[in-house]
Amino acid sequence: MHPSTSESVAASTQRSRSLPTIGGKYLALAVLFAMNLLNYVDRYSFFAAGTHIQSALNIDDDWFGVLGVSFMIVYTIVSPVMGWMGDRYNRKLLLAGGVGLWSLATVGTAFSADFYHMFFWRALLGLGEASYGAIAPALISDLFPIKERGRAMGVYYLALPVGTALGYILGGKIADALGWQAVFFVVGLPGLLAAFAGLVISDPGRGASEGGPASQKAERPQLKDYLVLLRTPTFLYNTAGMAAVTYATGAYAAWGSTFYQRVHHMSATKAGQWIGLLLVGAGILGIVLGMFVPDLLRKVTRRAYLVFAAVAVTAATPLGIAGILDPEVWSSLAFLFGASILLSMVLGPCNTVTANVVPANRRATGYASFIFLIHLFGDISSPVIVGWISKQFGKPSVAGSSLGQFFAALGAKPVENTNLTLAMLSVAPVLVLGCVFFLLGSRHLPQDEDQARAAGGGEADQGQAVIYHH
Repeated sequence: MHPSTSESVAASTQRSRSLPTIGGKYLALAVLFAMNLLNYVDRYSFFAAGTHIQSALNIDDDWFGVLGVSFMIVYTIVSPVMGWMGDRYNRKLLLAGGVGLWSLATVGTAFSADFYHMFFWRALLGLGEASYGAIAPALISDLFPIKERGRAMGVYYLALPVGTALGYILGGKIADALGWQAVFFVVGLPGLLAAFAGLVISDPGRGASEGGPASQKAERPQLKDYLVLLRTPTFLYNTAGMAAVTYATGAYAAWGSTFYQRVHHMSATKAGQWIGLLLVGAGILGIVLGMFVPDLLRKVTRRAYLVFAAVAVTAATPLGIAGILDPEVWSSLAFLFGASILLSMVLGPCNTVTANVVPANRRATGYASFIFLIHLFGDISSPVIVGWISKQFGKPSVAGSSLGQFFAALGAKPVENTNLTLAMLSVAPVLVLGCVFFLLGSRHLPQDEDQARAAGGGEADQGQAVIYHH
């Protein structure tokens, strides 16, 4: 005799409650926000202390670029595995374990004696981050229905600018005052508290926000279900567009502090403070605008999220170029502030698009694939490429060539046998390509949203479906 559907759901619910649960969806969102905040504090305090680390461990620009992305390499490789697990196993345990591991790895960074030791600890950091990176957005999608999901994603991603700013400010100040090792003790230990909180938040079950019960074992996706992602145009174009944005933001996050120290002669403390304030102000303003403006535009067209992203990236590109080339430090920061606002606007909409075009029982893997691709072609590549360009075009033989003189005439001059100004300009053509991808993806967005809801058994997008005619 087989158990009834209601008995299966009850059994699943009982299993999911084997851990204590405190609060509802808003407390869960707050805990996930805190995890994301600490993630970015951990990540970017490393870059703020970069000149101290380079000097102490005798690491040049191109190898520091490799070191800077060591955690991201592991994070990207492991994310698909964690996404697969997130579609099947207890998400709270996976979240808590990952946050605890990355916090311990951050503290371990302080004990690095050379490049290889630090590479190990930063890589271990990526292993911990991969667990929550794929699971947290999928969990938010199950906590909040479609009409609230964009704003919830926006709140979650507010942790990015705030955490990045805190990382830069704390990292630069602590490194100047107490040494680079102290940075990783201060920013690593609070993550253990967040890991504990992750054990007691609400998990309503996969697909709960879309009118259906939590996904049962029989509904767990198979390999053929995942391959559908590769035939979903919106998913592919949105991912390619976000990879371009991630390339640009990753380059600036990794090298921004060094750029202002080397080219504009700031101290590590001052560069960290100003870049931190710039990023937090621009990030909050951009993400808040990205939470509300696309939703207003969506009343006119269901293509709004990706059209909005294309316009924002297009406007950011000339501002970024002006900021990098401007010889005056304050106007340079002002231009980059404007570019950062515009690029921050796309985070909420584009992550919401991923949730909306992937069926509920595949979202953890959908986000894992999204993460894998945007980081592989984004901020894994850009710090290394920027470091390599800086070193190559800073060589006297290259700087003295006709090509080197042409770039110098534009304002991209070598400093200390490096050319970080020219290297930072590599983001511009990539952003132009990202705009094209967003526009192409917007053409398929309404149809792919409808197909994802049909596959997941969710409710129709009431009030919007009539706008789109295929």
